[in-house]
Amino acid sequence: MADRTSQNDGRRRFFLARVWLVWTAITILSYARHYIESTHPFGWPKGSWPDFISWFACFYPWALLTPAIFRLEEGFSLTGREWKSRAAVLVGSSIVFSYVAMMTGRFMGLGIDYAFGKTGSLDAAFWQMQRGEFMFEEFAFWSTWGAGWALRTFARYHRRAREATQLALEKAQLEASLRRAELENLRMRLNPHFLFNTLQNISVLTQQNPKVASQMLTRLGDLLRVALRRDVGAETTLDEELSLTKDYLAVEKMRLGDRLTVLEDVEAGTERALIPSFLLQPLVENAVIHGLRGAAQAGTIVMQARHEGDRMVLTVADNGRGLPENWRGGLKVGVGLSSTQDRLARMYPEEHEFQIRKLAEGGTEVRIAIPYRQKDECEESLLYEQPSAIGG
Repeated sequence: MADRTSQNDGRRRFFLARVWLVWTAITILSYARHYIESTHPFGWPKGSWPDFISWFACFYPWALLTPAIFRLEEGFSLTGREWKSRAAVLVGSSIVFSYVAMMTGRFMGLGIDYAFGKTGSLDAAFWQMQRGEFMFEEFAFWSTWGAGWALRTFARYHRRAREATQLALEKAQLEASLRRAELENLRMRLNPHFLFNTLQNISVLTQQNPKVASQMLTRLGDLLRVALRRDVGAETTLDEELSLTKDYLAVEKMRLGDRLTVLEDVEAGTERALIPSFLLQPLVENAVIHGLRGAAQAGTIVMQARHEGDRMVLTVADNGRGLPENWRGGLKVGVGLSSTQDRLARMYPEEHEFQIRKLAEGGTEVRIAIPYRQKDECEESLLYEQPSAIGG
């Protein structure tokens, strides 16, 4: 409470200081115009100190009255149904304020005259209103009222803009929280799926080839350390993603041996392109498990990466049995591919492509197109996504 009171006092002092500075500037500018253009002295020789100081008697009364006028403007705003009655109050107030300012200025002028050796009197003429002088005071009142209205209006719009920004930030934080929850759900779907598939393969090999099974367990441990790491970014470079995918394929090569061939066709210069973390591994695993299952010939998987215009195009193709003959695009994809589709939709809404098609020569191709960005051009990853783990 004490801190808030201190802050309010500081703001009040700062406001009053600005009011006096503004009226001081107006006084100096007005006197400069008088000094340059006027040929008639106003009681004192033009350019003398009394002549200069007497001008402050014209404007400083309004420095005293400005805080009260600002409060009056705030309390009697000319909006709403009661604007007519409020306007009448303001007109009446302008007459009172103008007379007070005029008389205050005259008393200040009388004091200045006395200070510099000139005598004055408080006769009847001293108290009378002169039309020209009174009109000047009215102009000063309504100018001050207009300044108060402009400042208050600006402050109100600024406050609304700040509140709108705060609401937008809170909305973005809420949406980010929901997105993190959704992506964490995907992660929880993928982790057990990938682990189950790999451990199932190792279980079979423990009976057929214990040495290879042991090697697979070692490579699996290395792979899981990367896949399950919490500090993995939402995006990674193509080069890093290919390295992870090759680690997975090394595990599969132990199981399949010469029955699996992997070809890599990466356009030069795309190694630093940003793609979603763990994007390629589910596609490759899907090709190995589903595409090559039951294939008579040796399986071949081709990974391609191309920079086409403003798009990064990635494809994973296999020479397996391919899609069913009656397939027309209604393939029900598994956990790995469905999660990949969900991630792409959240990371690049309306800016990505995901296609699965039959190849004329046999086999299946998965094609993904996303916006092309390089790490050195955009170092920050998508802020609100948590990484999915790998799966097929």
